[in-house]
Amino acid sequence: MYHAILPIEQHPAAERFLQGLPDLVAASPLCRRLKPVSLLIDIAPMTLTDQPHSFIADNFNLSPRAARRRDNVIRQLLSEHEPDLYQAILNLAQTKPTEVFQQANAFKAWLTELLNTALMPCDYCASLKTVRIGHRLNFRCRSCRRTFNPLKKYRLDKLSHCELWLPFIDLLLQGETFKTIHRQLGINTNTAAKWQRYFFSLMDKQGFDLLINYCQVKRRQHYRQTWLDVNASRSHF
Repeated sequence: MYHAILPIEQHPAAERFLQGLPDLVAASPLCRRLKPVSLLIDIAPMTLTDQPHSFIADNFNLSPRAARRRDNVIRQLLSEHEPDLYQAILNLAQTKPTEVFQQANAFKAWLTELLNTALMPCDYCASLKTVRIGHRLNFRCRSCRRTFNPLKKYRLDKLSHCELWLPFIDLLLQGETFKTIHRQLGINTNTAAKWQRYFFSLMDKQGFDLLINYCQVKRRQHYRQTWLDVNASRSHF
């Protein structure tokens, strides 16, 4: 997982850390109360890619608090034994790995082509004698006289404002919160959450799991920075 996320120069350090982690866990007093300690070894690859605590919790049937404690212990071990690798993980917010960039461009190109298509085979009779009508990507077949919407096969017909979909994807890549998306695009936070679920589902079906992971990592880092900024401003009062 970390090969596509971390800078390539950090791959040897990541491999070294994962190979030595069982001994570090056995020797560290920080790990003794976190039973089973073998779970720390399983969680470590997710820490290397800065996965959200909620994602770790779901994958290992933990509470968010338990996932956070284990993630923090792994980070402490990283800072002590592989400080450069630890810093690289902190810097993930400023980087967009090549493969993630390629997946983002491929997904947006697919979506752009879908929205701009002028010719679509009929869903009912497969005829190419179709004509686009309206602005919601509806088509009418001149052969069977039926109308159809190619967005239905992707369940995108349930989403409104298709002119905002590409800007929305860009905001996901920036890790923006639903409140920021509401301010910039004018859609409410519930709609933003719904769109994220739909687009993440499409990315998953197309094999763009690294793209999903990157968006989640950016969101987590954005929330963390917001929290730090808020607490820093409070300390001045």
